[in-house]
Amino acid sequence: MTTFDRTEHAMMRLTAGLALLGSMGLIFATIATCLSIVLKLLRRTMDALAGASATAEVLPWLRPILGEEELVAYGVGFALFAALPWVMIRKGHIRIDLCEPVFGKHFNKVLDFMGDVLLATIAYHILTRQWFLIFKKARGSEEPLGELLVKGDLAEIADRVRSSQESQILGVPLWPTYVVAEFCILIFFIVALFCVWRSLRALFDSRSAEV
Repeated sequence: MTTFDRTEHAMMRLTAGLALLGSMGLIFATIATCLSIVLKLLRRTMDALAGASATAEVLPWLRPILGEEELVAYGVGFALFAALPWVMIRKGHIRIDLCEPVFGKHFNKVLDFMGDVLLATIAYHILTRQWFLIFKKARGSEEPLGELLVKGDLAEIADRVRSSQESQILGVPLWPTYVVAEFCILIFFIVALFCVWRSLRALFDSRSAEV
């Protein structure tokens, strides 16, 4: 087995495992949505039978899940970011191939290479943007968080984390979601670079075959 084959096998296993982990986000979002709907229907039924005040007094927990929209957004967002590397390595992105039979095999491989380079560039830009969201300067501060990490100013870092952005309903800090997304995008970028290597390898193999 060549180095390329071993790398491709490792990439396949890594991306498949991450995609399976991301599917748990969809399962969580589905359960949260269904449970919230059931609780909402039960609450309305009890309000109609016993009255809103009586239901609130006897069954105060019988209400839709607080922040259901945010929980669903987190679950679906995680599934989306986790699936990107798998879709990339399996060439599952949307593509228009109406003219593929006309261009010929060699030119199609050139287009595949260009597409992989474009997706790797997009992955890099998302990666750097997420990094900015994690380590950007706090309002009124002159020092980025990265410099504080280098200096070892743990007290300022902890204060920065406590005063970071929070979700509107649940009040959950948003920086952990950026960290998870950054990890998924990092894997996406690495896989995209491998796909560039794979398409370039296929392009030169086709040239050698023609010669």
